[in-house]
Amino acid sequence: MNHVQVINQSLLRRTVVEVANLPDDDLAILLDVVAFLKQQRVSEMTADDIRQAARRRAVVLRGAPRDQLAAQFREVGERIRSQAVAAGTAVEGDWEGD
Repeated sequence: MNHVQVINQSLLRRTVVEVANLPDDDLAILLDVVAFLKQQRVSEMTADDIRQAARRRAVVLRGAPRDQLAAQFREVGERIRSQAVAAGTAVEGDWEGD
């Protein structure tokens, strides 16, 4: 096994552990992300692809309470923002919105 294979195996193990620890609600989001990444590798997404993905996601989330969805949205937004702050592509501080 060469160095690249060792790194990939380690990353794969870490990914499997992280996915196994996700709450059930996040698994649907993860599957959407994986599908999105696969689609991007094959070709550029068209507007129709984006609409279809949004509709599939809406069907998954249709029964969820609005306050739960809002809390998940804020949490994901905050995670993205904190990653951007760490990468130096966003300014740290309170988020006022657009």
